[in-house]
Amino acid sequence: MGMRNRTFRISISKIIFALLFFAIAGNIHAQSRKQLEAKRKRVERELAQSQKILKNTTRKKKATLHQLTTIKKVIQQREELIRSIQAEIVATEQEISIRTEQLDTLKYELDKEKLKLNETIIKAYKTRKSGREIAFVFSSDNLRQAIRRWKYLRKLSDYRRFQIAQISDQQQKISNSITLLNKIKQDKLILLGQRESEKMNLQGDIKTKESMVTELAAKEDDLIKQIRTKQKQMAQLNSAIKKAIEKEIAAEKRRQARRNKENNTNSASAITPEARKLSDQFEKNAGGLPWPLKTGFISQSFGTHQHPEFKGIQIQNNGIDITTNKGTSVNAVFNGTVSSILSIPGQGEAVLLNHGEYFTVYSRLESVSVNKGQLIKTGDVLGQVMTDGDDKTILQFQVWKGQNKLNPQSWIKSR
Repeated sequence: MGMRNRTFRISISKIIFALLFFAIAGNIHAQSRKQLEAKRKRVERELAQSQKILKNTTRKKKATLHQLTTIKKVIQQREELIRSIQAEIVATEQEISIRTEQLDTLKYELDKEKLKLNETIIKAYKTRKSGREIAFVFSSDNLRQAIRRWKYLRKLSDYRRFQIAQISDQQQKISNSITLLNKIKQDKLILLGQRESEKMNLQGDIKTKESMVTELAAKEDDLIKQIRTKQKQMAQLNSAIKKAIEKEIAAEKRRQARRNKENNTNSASAITPEARKLSDQFEKNAGGLPWPLKTGFISQSFGTHQHPEFKGIQIQNNGIDITTNKGTSVNAVFNGTVSSILSIPGQGEAVLLNHGEYFTVYSRLESVSVNKGQLIKTGDVLGQVMTDGDDKTILQFQVWKGQNKLNPQSWIKSR
């Protein structure tokens, strides 16, 4: 019986080890699949937003550069979605493989334990029938040995009950595993169908883009003139922003000078302690600031780069362009004060917020809902984005530190 107990312990240990291994492996893949699913859903939301923007801009018959930019973004997001779906399919296949192997192991070990239990029950029955259990106890040499034998028989009985409970537990695990496996297989079928659907949609998007490119190529001269006009307007806006910031920096220096005089100090700082505190708080939020718009995508990045459609034309962007839907409100990304409200023909209005040493600029606004000198909190509505004659609804967002332009994309949260 000692050998049988050792064999039982080894068998149970093997089962536990196998179950732990497959459970850990299965949980890792399940977690990975959930992360991929979360990413896919995020891309789906972003794609839906871009498609809505594209739909709003294609109401007019003529193709525009803005439509082309938007369809390119839709194609990019759809390609990302297809890659995300494919990665999820692979993760699902791996999880199916692990769960199937786990199920096979459970069934194999269950059959072995059933066979052992059957043998144990038959032997126990024969022993009870022949009266050998009683004889085994009463044939002891002394009372101590009889007690030990009686306890041994009790343990054997307990072991059988434990074995039966283990088998019942394994049967339940097998049932649960089959249910989970069937659910995962169904998820895979859904993903496969979605992948094929998105591939077909992608082909349609590519054809739409090609049609737009052909139509726009026929009016290249007019488009270049429009781009030049916009660049002049942006230059005016940037000049006005730069002057407004210079004026605000000079005013802050005067405030600090007055403070030094009143307190009879000689601080080397060019800003007041309150402004310094606000600057430090703004700086600590680098990469974590909220977007100035609830929905939209970055349609033009920061810095100098070639125009995506026309050779020889350089674009200088002091911030980022965020394309959104008509009627979208603009929100402050951090606490501050309204320094200036600017108005540039063709570019709508712009709001300049002071955050100590830092400034944020929100331009191409159709309307402004704040006043100069007003204290602003994170998330406060500053106004509404302008929609132009081509149905473009684009916010120009900038971040400055003193007179230095910064890349806003490194300050706001990644989506």
